[in-house]
Amino acid sequence: MGLLRKLREKFHDDWCSECTSEMEVIRRQLYALPTMTVGHYVSHEEPEYYKKHLVPVNCKAEIPTGMYACGITAYRCPQCGHRAVKLGVFLPVRDVEKPEQGLYFEHGEMDDFLWSEDRGRGLSGGRSSSKMDGKNVIRGPY
Repeated sequence: MGLLRKLREKFHDDWCSECTSEMEVIRRQLYALPTMTVGHYVSHEEPEYYKKHLVPVNCKAEIPTGMYACGITAYRCPQCGHRAVKLGVFLPVRDVEKPEQGLYFEHGEMDDFLWSEDRGRGLSGGRSSSKMDGKNVIRGPY
């Protein structure tokens, strides 16, 4: 199972697992992971961890040096309506992403997190903050 997941991540992360059609991207967002820094990375597979610790940012430049980041891409299949979320944890190093972990959630595990942000803060209306405490953040596309 792990080998198939790695192949899918590498080559066809946008294929629907239900009907094998190409899915369309419906949302992309970049997040900082303030709880993980260089030398302190711990792999997590449960969506609750990410829901609790992700802080949205506009661009990689806003992520402090040595802090891990996470890119989330939400997909929807135009043929069958199946939805999936790809979550990729990486360390930004000199404009290069050093991947650590890739996860797929295909049963709505991240839906409440992704879509509650839209209702709560609005896609364009966050406030800027120099500290990453999750309360005042800049929002934008990944």
